[in-house]
Amino acid sequence: MPDPLTLAPVTEQAFGAIFARLAIQLGWRDADLASIQSYYAALGTFPRVVLETTAQVFATEHGRRFFPSTAEWHEAATQARDRQMRQSLTLGRAEPWREDCAACGDTGWVCHECDGTALCGRPKAHAPHTYVTVCPCRPTNRTYQRHWGERR
Repeated sequence: MPDPLTLAPVTEQAFGAIFARLAIQLGWRDADLASIQSYYAALGTFPRVVLETTAQVFATEHGRRFFPSTAEWHEAATQARDRQMRQSLTLGRAEPWREDCAACGDTGWVCHECDGTALCGRPKAHAPHTYVTVCPCRPTNRTYQRHWGERR
């Protein structure tokens, strides 16, 4: 889980520093307090780290000669925030999925086919059918025990 402080919205003072650094890097000499406040109104909900990352991308972008518009910066910040959130997610499990028992598929029941003889335990003649028996893995099967062991 990401640090809550890195996800907090940027303060106006911190945004001013990011903005000023980018304005210097891109040669925008006309930037003033009203410009900073206007950009902050559009971008102030993003975390500081996201705005710093996107400002660095703009500063080093090959061929960029002009300061980004609020729409350009907002789009880049949205993509950077989403990318950061995806990277912060952990995988659901550390090991790949595997069955503990191939015979029952961790259900606790083994499926059999009866050809109509006494194979299934019925003494009288009958039609072919499918039937199940309790799998001997039940007491030691981790998956079965986790899902069904306590419900018996």
